[in-house]
Amino acid sequence: MEKTALQRLDRAVGVFIRKLFEVPGWREARAASLMRTLDPDGDRLDAPEPEAVELSPEMELQHAVVGAYLEVQDVVQSVKTCEYYFRRFPFRGLPVTLQEHLSNACELYFNRIYQFKERLKNLVDAVDALVPNHRLDFGKFIKDFSREFGQEIRERNQIHHSEKFVDLEIERVFLLGVRDETFRKRGLKAQQQRHYRKVAREWANRVRRRSAQLDVFHEALADGLLRTCPFLAEAERTGTL
Repeated sequence: MEKTALQRLDRAVGVFIRKLFEVPGWREARAASLMRTLDPDGDRLDAPEPEAVELSPEMELQHAVVGAYLEVQDVVQSVKTCEYYFRRFPFRGLPVTLQEHLSNACELYFNRIYQFKERLKNLVDAVDALVPNHRLDFGKFIKDFSREFGQEIRERNQIHHSEKFVDLEIERVFLLGVRDETFRKRGLKAQQQRHYRKVAREWANRVRRRSAQLDVFHEALADGLLRTCPFLAEAERTGTL
């Protein structure tokens, strides 16, 4: 079976990372940096100061591309995991309402989509610096993404600049709870729970569908990087740089 562009790019990135660890001092610098991250208060006085490791100018640019791509890849996975925030309510017995949980999960999902767009821009800048004369139209790619995920991006911007996210079905979850507390009508609490599960399921399914569409863009991006960055194409083809 032919490998996808994502699988091929993963191989190329793995080759590049192995090459990084062959740079004298790189492995030691990474280990020292990790030790200091795990010891932020400086309790271990013997933890060495990480020494700066200089890469060649070309490898520094390649490193920027790989690092920016891994940031994009990470946010793709973060979008997908938003599904499980809708599928679980872990706050029973705590002062977090069903409506508040759903609204927060929605805002998290919108923000993750926005982060993909912003990290994509950082990746494009890194590619432009490495291969100034490439002919791929990344601008169109970003516009296509913004058009496809326009609703999510608009919701995120509205939340960021003006007010919290409002959804009528989520508001109904809240109102059913208020009516139950105010009028003590039999069955309203059960109705609220049923409606909550329905709304949560719909949002979880939406995230899963949209994640599948995001995968289409991710695959196209991987293909574009392999065609644009010779060092990645070479690493994928030969297993070396």
